[in-house]
Amino acid sequence: MERMLFGLALALVLGFMVAAGCTHARPTRPGPDFVWVAPHKGPGGVIIPGHWKYVGPPKPGRVWVPGHYGPGGKWVPGHWAR
Repeated sequence: MERMLFGLALALVLGFMVAAGCTHARPTRPGPDFVWVAPHKGPGGVIIPGHWKYVGPPKPGRVWVPGHYGPGGKWVPGHWAR
């Protein structure tokens, strides 16, 4: 019985560690001309989550819209717009 409880406790702890590690993983790099911006505090103490920033040359007919907070206060990831 003790071994079974130990195994269950170990599985729960390891499962939590894996789940916690996955929630903070950075998203896939969108391309070669992007740099990772670590999470930081912005103006007024607002927490800006980590995100990719485009640092490459301009692309005709496209513009990189950086990640930002939308009107509802929800984070909008960076994306290409035309």
